[in-house]
Amino acid sequence: MSEWFGEFFSGLAAAGRALYEFGDPSGGGQGWVGGVIMLLWLGPLGVLPLYIAKLTYGKHEWVSATMGIMGASSLLWWLHGVIPHVWIQFTESARDVLAGVIFPESVGFNLGAETRIEIADMYMVATEGTLQALMIGGIVVTIWAALRMQRSLPKTLAAGETKPESGGYK
Repeated sequence: MSEWFGEFFSGLAAAGRALYEFGDPSGGGQGWVGGVIMLLWLGPLGVLPLYIAKLTYGKHEWVSATMGIMGASSLLWWLHGVIPHVWIQFTESARDVLAGVIFPESVGFNLGAETRIEIADMYMVATEGTLQALMIGGIVVTIWAALRMQRSLPKTLAAGETKPESGGYK
């Protein structure tokens, strides 16, 4: 285990290079392309519709509602689908760089010179554990955002609707 700590810091540069290369769909060594794709997705399909929804709120309700659901759906799709999928693809494609260097490859103990008892494949435990943390974090963020929006929206009655009397028996 102590050898792993020494290899971890020396392997960070190779892991960063693997992440940069992973961002390039053509494999030409231009990792910035992945960042541009991410900005093009999040901007016009996520943030811009939410901004339009905020601008038109109270003036053009159908535009506000349509843009709000479009932006929120896009961001939720990113949160619950794209990020976990990218994590899985990255850890599978860069296993040779990450396994044993960034993530310990296995945990076990030796019983002599030739016998080793494996307890767990730590690479899979670490990558799948990170994936589960991403999914749970996404669920928590979704619930938090839903509760925050619910609290901020006005609780007014529709036009012509009367507030019912409340309280006890008559």
